[in-house]
Amino acid sequence: MSQSLPKITIGLTCFNAADTIERAVNAALSQEWPNLEICVVDDASSDGSYELLQTQFKDHPDVLLIQHEENKGYPSALNSILENASGEYIAFFDDDDESASDRLIKQYERLSAYEDEAETKDVLCYTNRMVVKPDRERETKAIGHKEKEPHGPMVADFLLWHREEPGYAWGQFGSCTLLARKETFMAHGKFDPEFRRMAEWDFAIRFAQEGGHFIAVNEPLVIQHLTPTADKAGKIPLMHGIKLRMKHKAYLAEQNLYLASILIAYSRHHYAKSRHWRSRLYLLMACMWSPFRVFPNELKKKIRRKYGAV
Repeated sequence: MSQSLPKITIGLTCFNAADTIERAVNAALSQEWPNLEICVVDDASSDGSYELLQTQFKDHPDVLLIQHEENKGYPSALNSILENASGEYIAFFDDDDESASDRLIKQYERLSAYEDEAETKDVLCYTNRMVVKPDRERETKAIGHKEKEPHGPMVADFLLWHREEPGYAWGQFGSCTLLARKETFMAHGKFDPEFRRMAEWDFAIRFAQEGGHFIAVNEPLVIQHLTPTADKAGKIPLMHGIKLRMKHKAYLAEQNLYLASILIAYSRHHYAKSRHWRSRLYLLMACMWSPFRVFPNELKKKIRRKYGAV
């Protein structure tokens, strides 16, 4: 049975996750998929994470351990997984999250069915997740969790200036919920090491610009434990958001949206920090800079939220 199914590599990046990495690897080992390998890349942890992995899993036949001699960042760790994986498919797990034991089965079935229907293998398959905070938890929907699944440049527009093409299933991205063919990652340039934050957004933008499809399993198959890290603090996410737009400046400039997109990055940053008046101010400036693109889009979203789809 296991030999008749393609091999899936579960990729786990680890950096100073001694408190959670064993739980994450055990969640990977508990997957019901029979033809499996687990590739764990430790990105030069200093808290004993790698030593713990060696002690607990070094002799496990399905677990491949790789250690970076110096900290290279999250996208480089993802690329190490891609370069060392022997599976036909890659699924990424986070070092502090948990995945349902049937996650791989459901994502593979969803991906295979969509590939047959759409007659393409350029597909990224996500899943909904349950986001857990100390005071509450909530389910977040993933992009493409139902029909119509977004594809092509409309997804790049969604990420770069938050344009939502009406009628499509928009939602969250995130490498911690992602499964796709290995050849898909390799053919589209892997992850850019310059983006210690938002590397998955950059890959998704490039993938979308080349016609890629985005789908998801409409179930919360991942429990995401939100933990504070240094790369999420202060203005670091904002700086990477601006850097992302600078990389894709030519694409945005063609639509006269480069400056508006930068302003939207500031709006998102202040919204995440609960500075809502500043968020609205930057959004207003974006609308003023590109009124025929940004303003109608924001107006339509407000109408849809209040009255339903239009």
